[in-house]
Amino acid sequence: MKKLLFLAVLVLSLVLVTACGGGGDPAETTTAATTTAVTTTAVPRYTVTFYDEAGTLLGTSTVQQGTVPSYSYEKADTAEWDYTLDGWSLTQGGDVLASLPTATADASYYAVVSAVKRTYTVTFNTGDGSAVSPITKEYGSTVTAPTAPTLANHRFVGWVVGSPSGDAAEWPLTLTENVTLYAVYNEQINIKALLSTLLSGYRLDPYSYIPESMRPGFSATLIDRSDLPESYVTAVNIADIPTVGYGEQWNMVIENLSESQVFFNALSAVEAVSAAAIGAFNNYFDANPADTAHHEFTHGIYDVTVDFDGEVIYFVLEYTATFPVVGEQTAQIALSMEMESGEKAVRIQLGAANVLRYTVLEDSYTFAISYLGARSAYFSVERDADGNVEGHISEHLTVSQVTVSSAADFYISEDYVIAVGNKADGLVGFQNTICEIYDAATGAFLGYEVRESREVSIPLLGTIGVTFNTLWFDLADFDGFSSVRYDADNKLFYVNGASDAWESENVGGNIITNHKAQSRRFDIELRTRYFYVYDATTEDYVKIKAEIPMLFVQEENYETLADDIADKNNVTVSHNADAADLTALKDAYATLVDTFIANKDTMTADRIIALIGDKIVI
Repeated sequence: MKKLLFLAVLVLSLVLVTACGGGGDPAETTTAATTTAVTTTAVPRYTVTFYDEAGTLLGTSTVQQGTVPSYSYEKADTAEWDYTLDGWSLTQGGDVLASLPTATADASYYAVVSAVKRTYTVTFNTGDGSAVSPITKEYGSTVTAPTAPTLANHRFVGWVVGSPSGDAAEWPLTLTENVTLYAVYNEQINIKALLSTLLSGYRLDPYSYIPESMRPGFSATLIDRSDLPESYVTAVNIADIPTVGYGEQWNMVIENLSESQVFFNALSAVEAVSAAAIGAFNNYFDANPADTAHHEFTHGIYDVTVDFDGEVIYFVLEYTATFPVVGEQTAQIALSMEMESGEKAVRIQLGAANVLRYTVLEDSYTFAISYLGARSAYFSVERDADGNVEGHISEHLTVSQVTVSSAADFYISEDYVIAVGNKADGLVGFQNTICEIYDAATGAFLGYEVRESREVSIPLLGTIGVTFNTLWFDLADFDGFSSVRYDADNKLFYVNGASDAWESENVGGNIITNHKAQSRRFDIELRTRYFYVYDATTEDYVKIKAEIPMLFVQEENYETLADDIADKNNVTVSHNADAADLTALKDAYATLVDTFIANKDTMTADRIIALIGDKIVI
């Protein structure tokens, strides 16, 4: 009690001292002030811990006593689930608290989350077709293909994903997102009529793009076998030497067409069975759904298959028979037609070693051929709106594991037939280019020009590549030649009954400035020509290969040719060629040879085999 009284007195004394200024100047004016001593008590703080629904720590916070804790938590949705935070629980998986209580101690809370499986919709875009209702199902559900839509005069093909040009839908479809499917249709086809069209339009006349004047058997170019000189050991009148026939480039065209004819003849089997095939297929088709088009049957020796997949119709014959040249073979003839382009293709296989595949459009056709296991060739021809024809040939012949390749381009107009190529059986190692020209109306051989490139040794300069351009004509194209004789042993010609041999003349001049100085300006040589005669026994046209004497002149020396011959041989000649024909030859040579050289190696043997393809299996 005394202690309490003492403290009270002490406090009162302190208050008074403070009020009096505590020893300040008593003369100063003072203001009364009161000072109160306050005792503070600290507020408790607590740690609140939050966990997700799986018991994984989310975070902690420290709050004062009496404060309501809080935590922001949102579980990310997935493609499969939508998540909602229902509240917090005192235990993992426990009941949801109505609200978090004020803090009175450290505490832990667990999120309570509800999950709802998401749903997705498949929408069907049928274009102008009948409607197909959308399908909505939960994530992961499978959807089977709905009833196909219908569209007048069209056949439903299937559904594609995402866009009209998307990938085909795979059924059943597993839902993992919203999907739009687009209906794809083919125009409904009268398959029976389509088969009739195919079977009536497959046949091809390989000579249909070639003028009659340039075909074997044309009356104006046929000769008798006796018309060809057996040799030139004794003098032969120039007038008795045929001036028709074909050079080696055009002969390559005829040879390819003739070999293809062996295969085309096999198509007679299609004619033999086509009527029965159409009847059998019609009976089958009438008894089956309109979208079904595959039928197999046997007719005599022929196994027949008809197949239509909505894009291509096939007609396939398989049988065994005897064929010209190749003998008895198991054959397959496969006809097809593409709906979009109208392109018709025929693949004919006679045994294992002989196969041809050709395609036909309205104004063009191509064929690739493998023949007798040793020869492959490619032939293409096209007619433009003006009736002009352009064609290309590549051929490869393998003998004793050595392959010899040749090529040719040909051009047919109203006036001329031009063949450009590098075929020269009579010249070993020939690597040059020949441009032949013929009269389109008569088939008359007008001459050719040769581009020859070879190495020439030049003093001081070494070896130089030199290009020669030589024009070649029959001796009958010149007035002034009456006869010709050839001494094969000494390789000498004698003209017009002369006892002295025919002489050539070099270009002359300085070889350093004129690299052709030591080459011949002109000369006479034997060149290969092909003629046709009629064989009454076989009732067919037979090809005969013969050597014909021809005169050549380097193009740059053509204008002085008559003078040069007169100076060297004392023979007066003049070239009676039509000026337009000569101009046409030179123009063709100047423009078409480079094109040929650039493209001659394009169609390799491997590419030809790839074009032929494998035997058709449906």
